[in-house]
Amino acid sequence: DAICIEVPTDDIRVGDNLLVLPGETIPVDGKVLAGRSVVDESMLTGESLPVFKEEGLFVSAGTINWDGPLKIEATSTGSNSTISKIIHMVEDAQSKEAPIQRLADSIAGPFVYSVMTLSLATLVFWSSIGAKVFPDVLLNEIAGPQGNPLVLGLKLAVDVLVVSCPCALGLATPTAILVGTSLGARQGLLLRGGDVLERLASIDFMAFDKTGTLTEGK
Repeated sequence: DAICIEVPTDDIRVGDNLLVLPGETIPVDGKVLAGRSVVDESMLTGESLPVFKEEGLFVSAGTINWDGPLKIEATSTGSNSTISKIIHMVEDAQSKEAPIQRLADSIAGPFVYSVMTLSLATLVFWSSIGAKVFPDVLLNEIAGPQGNPLVLGLKLAVDVLVVSCPCALGLATPTAILVGTSLGARQGLLLRGGDVLERLASIDFMAFDKTGTLTEGK
């Protein structure tokens, strides 16, 4: 005389028995104890056709029970479930460096030192020699009404830093990878890393082996 009660997904523990009705999302990974149904696993496998489930077979969290009620025993919950592992895979993919990102990082390091050296040289030159040959009118416009050579040198040195800032080299690639993998995940496309995303640009042919990928967009 078992009694069925609704509980939050976070309260489900390994070994608990669950009754999943038709149309409901299976909340945890589990093993079917009783019942026969078909389950939509497209969000995990990309396969649009439902998969038959009966006693002894396993079901995954995040899949949808379509046909009949299923009694399942929870085998994995929370961060150990299949759907959580997929989420972690997407997060790991966003942190993986693509070859172009490693190239940008290798260039950005020496570039920073070059810019700092150029900025320092600008400060020294325009606060000493450059100020003497610079027209007084332009000197006053940049360095203020007093025409202070040190102020002139500081302003021009800062201009060099602003114009040559290597931030774009360090931020452009990881930002593009983060946005690309996030948009892909929203569309059901799981990218395993930035290197995969980069290689997509050089693909000439693509083979699809999932039913309905081209005909139904699934």
